[in-house]
Parts: sequence; C-alpha cells; structure tokens
Amino acid sequence: MSHNNRKLTIRYTLLVLAGILLGWLLFGRGGETDDHTHDHEVVGEAGEVEYTCSMHPQVRQDNPGDCPICGMELIPASEDDDHQEDDPFLFSMRESHYKWANVQTMRVTAREAVSQVRLTGKVAVNERETRNITANFPGRVDELFADFTGRFIRAGETLATVYSSEMMQAQQELLSAARGKEQNPRLYAAARERLRLFNLTESQIDNIESEGEARSHINVYAGQSGYLVERHVSEGDYLATGENMFAIANLVTVWVELDVYENQLGQIRTGDEAVLGIPSSPGREFAGRVEFVDPFLDHQTRTARARLTVRNHEMFLKPGMLVYADIDSGDASQEVMIPSSSVLWTGKRSVVYVKRPEKEGFTFEFREIETGAPTAEGYPVLSGLSAGEEIAVNSVFAIDAAAQLRGHFSMMSPPETIELPEPFRSNLGLLFERYFDVKNALADDDPEEISVDHAESMLNQLEETGQHSLEGEHHMFWMEQYGLIAESLDDFLGADELETRRAQFEPLSEAMISVAQTLGAIGQTFYVAFCPMYDDDRGAYWLSEFEEISNPYFGSMMLRCGEVREVLREGVGGAEMPAEEMEGHVH
Repeated sequence: MSHNNRKLTIRYTLLVLAGILLGWLLFGRGGETDDHTHDHEVVGEAGEVEYTCSMHPQVRQDNPGDCPICGMELIPASEDDDHQEDDPFLFSMRESHYKWANVQTMRVTAREAVSQVRLTGKVAVNERETRNITANFPGRVDELFADFTGRFIRAGETLATVYSSEMMQAQQELLSAARGKEQNPRLYAAARERLRLFNLTESQIDNIESEGEARSHINVYAGQSGYLVERHVSEGDYLATGENMFAIANLVTVWVELDVYENQLGQIRTGDEAVLGIPSSPGREFAGRVEFVDPFLDHQTRTARARLTVRNHEMFLKPGMLVYADIDSGDASQEVMIPSSSVLWTGKRSVVYVKRPEKEGFTFEFREIETGAPTAEGYPVLSGLSAGEEIAVNSVFAIDAAAQLRGHFSMMSPPETIELPEPFRSNLGLLFERYFDVKNALADDDPEEISVDHAESMLNQLEETGQHSLEGEHHMFWMEQYGLIAESLDDFLGADELETRRAQFEPLSEAMISVAQTLGAIGQTFYVAFCPMYDDDRGAYWLSEFEEISNPYFGSMMLRCGEVREVLREGVGGAEMPAEEMEGHVH
C-alpha cells in the first residue's frame, strides 16, 4: 500500500470514530440526565419501574427478573394495563383488552310482562259430573244391560234388572196398607216411604199400587246421561245394600290435571287463565282457568296438581289424553329481563357486570342479583338491577377472570355476606326507610311537624325491631346500637328548633352508618356521604339511599355540599369507618 493510501485510510477511520463519539455525547450521555423510563412504563413512588408478567398480570415487583409462576421474563408494566380500583367491586379494563375480549353491553329496560309458565298433564274425568249407582236393597242381578264400560248411557235408560225378596215384601206391605189407607193413613205413608228409600220412583210406586200385585224384579235406571266408566256387577251377582254397581261420567266438561314442580308453585294461583294444547293435534287449543291447586306435594315426583275445568267441545278431549298448558300468572307488571349470556351463577344468587358510566374508560361493577325462573328470552330480574343500567352481555367470564386475577370480587371469590334472620331483616329494612324519611325531611327544609312525625315513626319501628331480636355474634353490637339510636331519637324529638334537630341528627346518622357497615345494606345500595363544612368545618356524615348529594345539615342553603365517601351493599358487612375520619364525630 502506498503512503498516500495509508494516510487516506487512517483519515476515514478517525472520521468514523469521531461520529461514534459525537453520537454518544448527544444521545447516550445526554440521556443520563433524563428519566430512563418511557411514557408507557409504570413508575413507583420512589421513581422505580414496576415490572409484571405478560401471562400473569397479578405479578408485580419493582425490579426485573423472571415470573415466579411460569418463569417468563418480566416486562415493564404499562400505565394502560387493566388497573385496580380502590373499590373491590369495581374493575377497569384498558380499551385494547376490551376490544380483544369482544365485550358487548346492553342497556336493560323494564317492560310490561305477564309471568307465563308451561305445564304438562293429562285429561281426567270431571268428578262433579260423575254419578255412582248403588244397590238400595239386597238382591240378585238377573239381567244386565249396561254390560261394558265406555258405552254411552242416556238418562232413564235401564241398566239392570234385579230380583229381591226384600223388595217383594215391601211391595206387599204397600198393597196391604193401601187397602186400609182411609183408616190408617200413617201406615200407608210409611209403606210408600220405604219404597222411596229403595230408590223407586213415584211412577213405579203408583204402578205397583194400581196393578195390585208385587213384582219380583225391579229395574235399575240411569240418573243421568254419560259414558259408563265403571261396572262392578255381572249377571248372577248377589248385591248387598249400598254396594256400588255402576259409575256414569258426563264428558261435556272434563278436568285437566297439570303437574306443577316445587319451584313453580309460587307462579300458579287459582283464577289464572290458561291456554291448552294437544301434542297429538297441533294448532287445536282450549281455554281454561285454574280452579284448584293441590295443597300436598307428591314426595316421589316433587310435584303438586293444578286442576282446570274445560268445556269439551265435540267430545274431543278424552280422559288420559296428554296435554300442555300455558298459564298466565297474575296481572301484567313491569319487569327487567336480561339475556342468559349476561349471567354468571354462584349458587343461590347470580352475578352480572354493570358498566359504570361515571367512571373513566371501561369500568364494570361486580353485582349480585336475584333472578326468577328462566324463560325463552332469558331471566327476569327480581332484585339487584334497575332499568336503565348497562350490563355486559358477552365475554362476561373474561371480565370475571380478569377481575379475579387482580384480587377483586368475582364469581369464584365473592364477598362474604351476612345472612340476617327474619323478621329482624325486614324490620331493620323498615328502620332504614324511616331514617331516610327523617333525612329527606331535613334536606327538604320540611316543616317541623313532618320531621318529628318521621322521627316518631322511626322510634316506633325501632321498638318493633326489638333490642334482643338478633342472636349470634352480632347480638351485643345490635344492643349497643339500639341504645344509641333510641337516645338520639329521644334527643331529636326533644329539640324545639330546626338547627338543634340537625345537630341531634348527626349521632343518629353515625349509629345508622355503623349498623349498615356491620350488617350490610338492606334491599339496596347505601351511600355514606360527608359534608366537610358542617359545624365550622368539622364536618359530619350521613347515610343516603341515593348517590346524589342532598345535604340534611344545611338543607336548601347548601343542598349539594358534600361527597360520597363509601358505598355499602346489601348483605356485605363487617366494614368500619377509618378511625381518623370518625374521630371527633362520636357523641
């Protein structure tokens, strides 16, 4: 290589090294003065990056490494990841997860609906239209005309001829008495009455008397038209008085006996209208009405019978025929219906995820609801969900699984609930309602007598609930709160000015909040609200049945002053207000 070429190579090498050094100075060293984290990384309070596992997002630590569950390398956690709310009932998803899981929602509406249930059963003979023909005197069947069941019998038709010596003796007594009836009319009347008791008609008795001769054979006649459904005698059989001979059923009307399962009994009442169909004759329908529900349950089939009387047009319905019935139970009412895909089952109660519009992004609330019997359209909601709320109807299990991974309440880890016995639970619910009446009267600046009347009603309800009505682990707690509530109500009723009553309302509220936090809300969601400006900025709490602030301490002067500090749900108790927040508020 020549000297000039060697110099050129060295020059190019120095230029490349200088470029590398300049880049390091501009980007590498300069970056040392900046935060090394990126926009999408989660930074802890001390400035460290938080790391998580892409397969197990519940894993969180402040240094890189491997996942302790699957061994995968941890990655910086994103601020956009699904994040935890302070409330374990709430779970938020980032938009990408929301779309990836294909979550779909719908707004539930109330509709006018009639509860309808389909039952199956059989046609049966109407017992009210069935006549049993019995032997009214002893004898022997010499001739039988009604000789097979299923035969149609007309009223007055001869069914059998019976020989009876006792009947001949009674006829001879009549003939003897008839010859001396002018001298002894009472004996004559008794002889005719004896033949009537043998079920002879007046015309038969008159014929015997006019002919003047006792008959050895007497005909047995049908008392009504219908079908012979039972035959208990044959020619030559001897009969005893009272022995059953025939049964004739009129099928102009029939019974339909339906099987009602145990869980359907609450939906069936006498008077409910029904439309009957015949599986063997599609399109043919009959109308009926429930007139009787059996008070006893079959211990083997776990069913009771519901009976309808149906007019049998053209004798189409045959006893023993299979039928089904669609029964409308009760009057039309407003109900919320949700699709079956929106419900997760936890045993006694069901779970849905309610979208919270007041929260940013895609936030869902874990909600336990009570549903009715399933229908083709889904499940009617008996409690826990209101019209207008928006629920997830698709990928509900994905939401629940993600919430469980974050340690929130889910189908597999629901909140522990408190089961309160009856009638304490119902009485406690009424006590809360009376408290809300007092609270709303103060917030509305109602006249003195209105809030006083509500307070008196609350005191009466407290006494109805009883101080010793709750047994078990919460017995002593309720006794203590009972005393505090009673004392606060007495002071409230003894106050003669609005501001004094508002001051006495504070210890009453604190006692009621403590009850709701420990025993759970009754029948709905309760909200613990706080006004920071009351009593020279000392502040005061109250309990509300709705989320909107309606301040009972200031009324119309500062009606919206305050904020919700806690949400209490039905059956979920055991919570306590933080001591530092309650400090200075206990009287």
